[in-house]
Amino acid sequence: MTPKNFAAKVTAAFLLLFGLGASLSIAVGSILSGCLVLATILLLIFSPPARRHLPPRTILLPLAALLLTHLIATALSSPAPMRWNKFGEELWLELLLVAVPVLAAGRLRLVRGAVYSLLLGGVIAGLYAAFQFVTGQDPVRQRTLHQTVGYFIACGFTSHHLSYGGQAVLALSVAMAWLQHTLVQARARLLHPGLALPLLACLVLGLGLVFSFARSAQLGAVAAAVYLMACLPRRWRLAGLGALVLLALLALALPPVHQRVAEGFHDEKEVTRVNLWRSSLAGIMDRPLPGWGPGNFDAMLDQHEVPGFYEARSHSHNDLLMVTVVAGVPGLLAFLWLLGATLVHLHLGWRRLNSGNAPPEARAAAWIPLAAAACQVAITVAGVFQVYQTDDEPEMLLYFLVGCGLAVAGSVMNDAPGDSPRKVSSS
Repeated sequence: MTPKNFAAKVTAAFLLLFGLGASLSIAVGSILSGCLVLATILLLIFSPPARRHLPPRTILLPLAALLLTHLIATALSSPAPMRWNKFGEELWLELLLVAVPVLAAGRLRLVRGAVYSLLLGGVIAGLYAAFQFVTGQDPVRQRTLHQTVGYFIACGFTSHHLSYGGQAVLALSVAMAWLQHTLVQARARLLHPGLALPLLACLVLGLGLVFSFARSAQLGAVAAAVYLMACLPRRWRLAGLGALVLLALLALALPPVHQRVAEGFHDEKEVTRVNLWRSSLAGIMDRPLPGWGPGNFDAMLDQHEVPGFYEARSHSHNDLLMVTVVAGVPGLLAFLWLLGATLVHLHLGWRRLNSGNAPPEARAAAWIPLAAAACQVAITVAGVFQVYQTDDEPEMLLYFLVGCGLAVAGSVMNDAPGDSPRKVSSS
């Protein structure tokens, strides 16, 4: 075996193991994320041809802008502390957007395997969440779980139910995209045997999301479902809308769901989120340029905390506010630029992959950019009420999945519209 083949097999193992392990252990996910990023750096240095598999400039430029705004915010954070360690902690997982396309290098079967592995990990976590919901026990962390509205709150393999909710909505969005793709391929034949696995995955992951009681993530799942419904063939969209409304009504009929929703209108703890939003806005108005710097939310809150009840004080409970507190308005603009560019690239890649011009291997993986876009839609909507894109446990899954989507979209897209499609391999 040549060194090149050995390196390819090792990186393939990293990608497959990450897909399975990141939902089961944040330590495993963090270690494998580091391995993927390090392997990418080495590959780009010692194998210049690998640079052809980098994401397009439309992705790299806003990613560089996001890193730069956070770098400046850290350097100019005084009188708040300059926390260079937090600069790295909060941004390094975004590098998976670069690592996955480079390491996958057109091997679409490998990308599909990594996504299926992530779904398997999500299903295992969903089954464990069901066990937690019923028993109230978390044997992995050796603790008894908290309750809300008379039910135990499932956390999966994470430390907090909102982190698990973020992971569950990502895996569920992937499963829904897989189901949508299979349904279209089966020409809406509901008894088609290929629908069994995606339906089962959606059921387990959907129940896991319910058992997490993470209302923000549940709202994100609805947003992902609406996006996927809009991507159905036009003649099926009305039926898709009806199915979505029916599923939403069935979910609201579940006692854990409608009781948890009702709690949001009368529980005094809910004012925490509003107070954190008001405090964050006050801090942003004080330092719109360049922000307070990574890791300095507590310093901002010390000066701009509005009076009232706080159940938590560690973040803004809103992704956009949190980015702006950390890196100011320039950081917010860079974040929105990256978000928009990624969504557009993934959606256009999905459309081109479904055209008759795409190679058969690429069309077989066409649902992966769609799944990645659905994940980004879900997390963006969920992030209105919680921070998910600075929470390692869902964040690493998000950027890994988006990286998988970019890897597949890159097989038929590049910066220059007139260029020929890139070569792909099914290996």
